[in-house]
Amino acid sequence: MDKETLGCLWTWELDTDYVLCDWDWSLLPTLYLKDEIRFEYNQAKNKWSEKSCTIFSAIGAASDLTNYKFSEKEIKEIDEMSYERGRIRWEWWYVQSAFKLVADWWNANEELVKKYWKLAYYRISKYDDKIFEDVINKLYTVWGNYHPTSEYNIDRSDWMLDWTDFWKQTNWHAVDIICKEWQRSVKDSYYWRMYNIYEVKNKLSAISNYWTYFYLYTLVKEDNLEEIKRLNEIKSECNLLIEHLWKLYHLVNDTNFQWILHYTANKLRDKIKTCNEMLGKFWVEN
Repeated sequence: MDKETLGCLWTWELDTDYVLCDWDWSLLPTLYLKDEIRFEYNQAKNKWSEKSCTIFSAIGAASDLTNYKFSEKEIKEIDEMSYERGRIRWEWWYVQSAFKLVADWWNANEELVKKYWKLAYYRISKYDDKIFEDVINKLYTVWGNYHPTSEYNIDRSDWMLDWTDFWKQTNWHAVDIICKEWQRSVKDSYYWRMYNIYEVKNKLSAISNYWTYFYLYTLVKEDNLEEIKRLNEIKSECNLLIEHLWKLYHLVNDTNFQWILHYTANKLRDKIKTCNEMLGKFWVEN
């Protein structure tokens, strides 16, 4: 595959992303009864989609969750919408932007929402091994990007990615991380190409070519989406404030002021805990 085609800009994660971390990963619905049907798409099929790996990977993740097969017409409609959101014509795009676009397109479709409910998306870190592995084992499709290199392609040629260190390149490529026959695997967006799905031996936290952050979709009831957004926005703001308070705590020498900062941070953590308890009531079991 032409490396000029095989690429995306980068992740472009935002501070306002809804983040799954060590205190709320268990809020995800259990997907033990969900099938392992996986949907593969081919971004190289048409000229207009050759550089749309981020969009195709996001669509693949949505399909895996819902078992809904996107038509080529729908994919082209979504792809065209990306240019209305600032993407440069015929160029690659950001991971986070594409994930949000597909969710917005889905949530605006009344028929899909009525049948499958709405999509919400979350960010997780590849370094949170327990969270990452639990999410994959619950049959979620997780989506992110990596540096494609000739070494990487050689390594996967036996349908197994064994190595952890590769030469770096400036371009990126977006892929889905899935559970395939209960093995951690990569699902690419070049259906009909050899090695489109291949197993990953090591945890992603150990692989240098994979970017830090990944995303996943979850289903939420239509009438709960706005409340879920509100609660997650509260959590995001609380997390940002806690980070700033921590930095300020270590900059000042006034012990009384430090106590106030510490007290405030604990109150913010209590608010996050309350939001998590409320969020736990809204998930759609599959």
